[in-house]
Amino acid sequence: MPVYWPDNAKTAFGTEILRADHPFDQSDLFTDDGLAHLLDHYPRHLLEIWSFGSDQAGKSPALKGRAPRLPGKDIVDAVKHGDVWLNLQRSNLELPDLKPIADEIYGSLEDTSGRRSRQRDMNLLISSPNVEVSYHIDVPMVALFQVRGHKRLWVYPRDRKFAPPEHVEQLIHMNRDSDLPYRDAFDEEARVFELKPGMGLTWPQLAPHRIRNANCLNVSLSCEFMTLESWVNTNAIYTNAFLRQNLKISPPALNGIGPVSLSKAAFASLHKALQSQDRERASTPITFELDASVENCVKPLWA
Repeated sequence: MPVYWPDNAKTAFGTEILRADHPFDQSDLFTDDGLAHLLDHYPRHLLEIWSFGSDQAGKSPALKGRAPRLPGKDIVDAVKHGDVWLNLQRSNLELPDLKPIADEIYGSLEDTSGRRSRQRDMNLLISSPNVEVSYHIDVPMVALFQVRGHKRLWVYPRDRKFAPPEHVEQLIHMNRDSDLPYRDAFDEEARVFELKPGMGLTWPQLAPHRIRNANCLNVSLSCEFMTLESWVNTNAIYTNAFLRQNLKISPPALNGIGPVSLSKAAFASLHKALQSQDRERASTPITFELDASVENCVKPLWA
């Protein structure tokens, strides 16, 4: 099942938005029965269930839910008729059925870019009609493959107007979540893509983006990974955050590998190694349960 990237992918990888074509939408794994099977075999305690409310485009906090007793078939039905977004994290490791697809995707990224991919994490995303994911950035690099349904993706320029350095530093330093301040005027400078089954996209690391589903069930594979360049960049930003917080210095952002960025990355690795091993980002509390009998299938725990 080959993945096809454009001819200029090697030189443009990591700096431009690239489109791929793939055949994974033809797999029986992503039919209703296939998704139910995957959900039944995925560790339930790892399943992330979110609802983003009715005020979207980066203006509403996400609510976190659970579905401890529902079989996979009922979860798929709730997603179809509700207002939820499921994330099966590390599905390449937790679901053997998906490992060949993940291997094909990451192999194609390495072959196309000429760069080794590490920290591979393929997330299976299953989301309701019309759901919107707020304006945010991802720390790893991402390749998004659309498998079922249609969605619109906005990708914004990667500069301080759209992603203030202080906010990016706080995210990487685990002091804030991935959402960013959003204004409607940002859309004037966004690139907009209509994703349909068989399409894939990858964009530069830390480029802000948001997503809106069409009026249909959506299934996507969000493939996160790091290259050497993105790892160095992330850790250099971590050191910038340390300098800003502790020495009140406003260091310039860096891109690419050089003596300064390598030195900052080395410092970040050492500093993180010396930190408490249990230092984690504060988790979002669970506030609802998936329930097909209520509106949007989102039942508050206190109801």
